[in-house]
Amino acid sequence: MKKIRNIFRHLINRRLTTLFVLISFTMAFSCCILVYLFVADELSFDKYNTNFAHTYRLNLQSKDKSYKNCLFPAVFTEKFTKIPGIEKYTRFQTYMGERFISIDNTTYTATSFLFADPEILDILQFEFLLGNPREALAKPLNVIINLSTAQKYFGSANPIGKIIKQDNQDFTVSAVVKDLPGQSHFTMNFLASVASYQISNNDMLTKWYMSAFNYYLLIPDAVNRKEIETQLANLFAEGNGIDKNKMEFEMYLEPLADIHLKSVGTRWDNALKGDIQVVYGLGMIALLILGIAIANYINVLTADCRRKAKETSIQRVNGASGYTIIADQVLETSVFLLSAFLLSMVLTSLMLPVVNNLSGKSLSINWSVLMPGLAVLATSIILSSIYPIVFLNSIKPAEALKNQLSIIKVKSQQKQQWLRGALVTFQLVIATMLIASTIVINNQLQLVMNAKTGFDKENTLIVYNPYTEGMNERYDLFRQKLSNLPMIQSVGVAQNAPGNSINNVSPAWLPNQNDQKADIGQITVDHDFLKTVGAKFAAGRNFDINVASDKATGMIINQSAVKALNLNDPIGKKIVVQNNVDTPNNELEVIGVIEDMQYFTLREASKPVMYYIKDWGKYEIAMKLVSGDYLATLKQIESIWKEIAPQWPFSYQFMDERISINYKSEINTAKIITGLSGISIFLSVLGILGMILFTIQQRTKEIGIRKVNGARVSEVVTMLNKDFVKWVAIAFVIATPIAYYAMNKWLENFAYKTELSWWIFALAGLLALGIALSTVSWQSWRAATKNPVEALRYE
Repeated sequence: MKKIRNIFRHLINRRLTTLFVLISFTMAFSCCILVYLFVADELSFDKYNTNFAHTYRLNLQSKDKSYKNCLFPAVFTEKFTKIPGIEKYTRFQTYMGERFISIDNTTYTATSFLFADPEILDILQFEFLLGNPREALAKPLNVIINLSTAQKYFGSANPIGKIIKQDNQDFTVSAVVKDLPGQSHFTMNFLASVASYQISNNDMLTKWYMSAFNYYLLIPDAVNRKEIETQLANLFAEGNGIDKNKMEFEMYLEPLADIHLKSVGTRWDNALKGDIQVVYGLGMIALLILGIAIANYINVLTADCRRKAKETSIQRVNGASGYTIIADQVLETSVFLLSAFLLSMVLTSLMLPVVNNLSGKSLSINWSVLMPGLAVLATSIILSSIYPIVFLNSIKPAEALKNQLSIIKVKSQQKQQWLRGALVTFQLVIATMLIASTIVINNQLQLVMNAKTGFDKENTLIVYNPYTEGMNERYDLFRQKLSNLPMIQSVGVAQNAPGNSINNVSPAWLPNQNDQKADIGQITVDHDFLKTVGAKFAAGRNFDINVASDKATGMIINQSAVKALNLNDPIGKKIVVQNNVDTPNNELEVIGVIEDMQYFTLREASKPVMYYIKDWGKYEIAMKLVSGDYLATLKQIESIWKEIAPQWPFSYQFMDERISINYKSEINTAKIITGLSGISIFLSVLGILGMILFTIQQRTKEIGIRKVNGARVSEVVTMLNKDFVKWVAIAFVIATPIAYYAMNKWLENFAYKTELSWWIFALAGLLALGIALSTVSWQSWRAATKNPVEALRYE
């Protein structure tokens, strides 16, 4: 206890050193704890399922693995009985977007209305609160709801047997389950039976060209999954009439636990996605920040080497053994770091709400943090103690007590100078890397937010028109009344507007070339939709209301569709489309080509899409507004909506807001990386400050002699600064290729990516140099302006 009291007394006496160390390690430990909580949460996705290690999602991918798709036709399930080894399988439709439901004649906006076969209850884990699991999805139009949904719509009443109307169908609540954990790659508020489509849209269950379902399979470890993949690929080709010798695809069974983090490029995928590279990157950054803190401790400790050398020498003269010296140093380091660790727990608690807001998670400190936290603490103590112990053991007591400059031999001084320079360089490498990474990430974010999207997202409002009886008439009346509002420039409607998902995908091909099919997204529109959203025409023309054939047989395709169908001169070409086309031979004629309008996000390449006119699917009403009082216009639009459709909610979204929501994950990642970069830079400044203090202490007498001999302040400052310029240059050379490689790997997740220009890394180096020199110059100037007489008396 006496030793601990002495340590705390020294801590109080050396306030500046104590403050440096506590700040460094408190912030570093807090970063490690917060990143650990985030990473542990990301890596735990779907592992709450008892069968997660044996559960797989089926994917189709091109043989060169450049294309991956997870949607299949429902009829494909008939082939599964031919494959031995699959214990269970289920179809699962995971569209989690907005739908309209009615309960007791009251209409609500709801999300995550999913469909699945009963087997899903055996494959994935649902905790039933009410109802029988074996009967919950046994009948068409049965629906399971989660507890939050039950409480929201039915309060404390028993919801079993209640009717929920969706898409003009009456679904009966058959069970209530506990809300899924946050670590699920999908959200579920409603889960209805796939058999419901027998009543509402039987083609969905019987046509090979209607791909709308994921397949989840339960496969024991003993089964050869490669064989299953091969058999599934052959059966899929058979069902689609594709010659096995001309198959350009293969099947891939994706482990359930990989869906969240490792399916970034999967097309037509509604899963809640993270990014394994971001997880690895954040973990590495946290460890590097901890390394900065350890380097700071060593630098600050050696900056106070004279006092430490005298204390150690006195102990030795009084009979202390080498073991005692080591134990005392470890104890002092332990007290420092344990104090910082306890403070970090407080800081982490204060920072958690901010981190949760950025990440969209509900992280909390619990006992699971204790073991990894103690492991980080113990490792930090060991690494922080090694060099001070070696340094102190190299000092001769007699020389230390005489307070001579020979306390540290010249050769030893050079080694220590090299080590301290290496530590500062290490800190600057990390700072430079993170500065460059922050610039790249923010550039990429600006690209995806402001890139060429193929349409005009500014001043564009989307209003949702429910898929119900009278949908077309409601739109026509709404459009007519909107024409009286002065701020409405134009109005159009589509099944799917840009910035959202596409829920209708079918094969298309040139006549007599049905062995060269391409999956094309189909979107119904009216004559004015493309004009309203500002679609950019690359060839041909828009739909014309005065040309009857445009509505009967006309189609407009995007440039990705031109490429997918290998069209050299697309205008006037006939295209066979296998779904929702009532024309001779299912053919439509291309009358125009537009630039790709971005659906989903720029992580994925643009999809081939066709637009055609039908008297259905008038779901997303687009309005181009002129500049003015948007709030007043919104109120006018809402008033018109309530007048013509009082039973339906007024649900809307601005297009630029929709685009921003799509990139919420990227925006939050950029903020987190920027925050960690700021912390690393701050801790590096502390380290540089500790190093310059040590340098000034070592060269105090030299500075005094130079001043007496006429040296100017600028010359002294330059002398003290030149080593730091050298270290920044070395750090720049090391950091640039590492940062380039890391950012290049991260950008691989995007179909459209910013350029890794030389100026990014040059700017990062200049910023690191500016930070270092501004820190060093302040202390250098103070040392250079001191009275030289005081410097000569220093030793």
